[in-house]
Amino acid sequence: MLKQTRATRVQQAPSSPSPRGRVKKVSLTVDAGVLTAMEREAKKSQRTLSAEVTEALARELRRRRLQELVTSYEQEKSAITAKELAAIQAEWLE
Repeated sequence: MLKQTRATRVQQAPSSPSPRGRVKKVSLTVDAGVLTAMEREAKKSQRTLSAEVTEALARELRRRRLQELVTSYEQEKSAITAKELAAIQAEWLE
């Protein structure tokens, strides 16, 4: 069995935040407009602000990892063309 180190766990973005996962209370400084919008979204979805922020952070981590994969692919192969992208999007819609 592979033992996970703290560094390994930090590098892996969860596919979705786990309500049973470990949590850590933090203090953040957030743009007032962004906070107001997140509070509105939390209220609309009947979730806590913490749940909304956790989900947004996890989504951003996944987006960054995907961008890293695309960049790595394009460095190895070549830039993904508009035609290739359209073909991939068409497959997703099937």
